[in-house]
Amino acid sequence: MAIRIIALLAIFLTAATGCFGQEADEEFSDSSLTREQWQQRIQDARRRSEEFVANARERPQDPVTPAQQETEAAGRALNDPTLQQGDVISTGKGFVVFVGRDEEHRPNDFVTTPNQQHPR
Repeated sequence: MAIRIIALLAIFLTAATGCFGQEADEEFSDSSLTREQWQQRIQDARRRSEEFVANARERPQDPVTPAQQETEAAGRALNDPTLQQGDVISTGKGFVVFVGRDEEHRPNDFVTTPNQQHPR
């Protein structure tokens, strides 16, 4: 959630600078600003930032489905740079064994394990 807010904040500030910043830049160059003008610009930027964060927090987040969580977890595991030969990874399609050597994994660095029936 924090990452989403930070990303949205960065996008907003970039867009706000493009829309509002041009007028301010034309009106005042940084070298000719008085201390009060500079502080006013900072206060305005803080206010816009706080409004953006408040709006982002109020907006409901899309719920993450279990399938999405499973896919993300498997992707992180399959791309884990600390994998060593013989490590077993559980994916949505079953278990795979890492047989590669490099930190950059390719699909053929993983082999499927034979289907095993587990007693219940």
